[in-house]
Amino acid sequence: MIVDAVGWRMADGSAVDEAAALPGLFLAWCVNMGPHREALAESEAGAVLRLKYREITGGEFLASACGGSLDDRALSAAGLAFANAHYRDFERAVAVRTAGRLEDRWSHYDRLAPWLMERYMGQPPKARKVRRIEWRPWRWRR
Repeated sequence: MIVDAVGWRMADGSAVDEAAALPGLFLAWCVNMGPHREALAESEAGAVLRLKYREITGGEFLASACGGSLDDRALSAAGLAFANAHYRDFERAVAVRTAGRLEDRWSHYDRLAPWLMERYMGQPPKARKVRRIEWRPWRWRR
């Protein structure tokens, strides 16, 4: 099952690097956080390592390792379920956070990865109020 593809995005007149930015960013997050297919990590071990060291961008990895398609060959079952549940919301979040201009750069990844992590792990827990404990025994009340 194909979640997104560079070819689909190029149909509206986008350049290749613009078309690869959104699915590439999503795939880079999946490779860094785990919901990617292990067969991809084994067959493209060098590219995965370069991606993790940020020598290549997510879009470049998508094009070279996955043929420009974000699909079930790249994502594990958990990753595919996550993509089916959140990918369209991710597109909207990207449009809001980047004012509609997403570029295939690590600075954009750093801005958007927390949004993906919150959705993947669930909403962050509310901060608990910490009760202050008095450490001076002469001030204890009896």
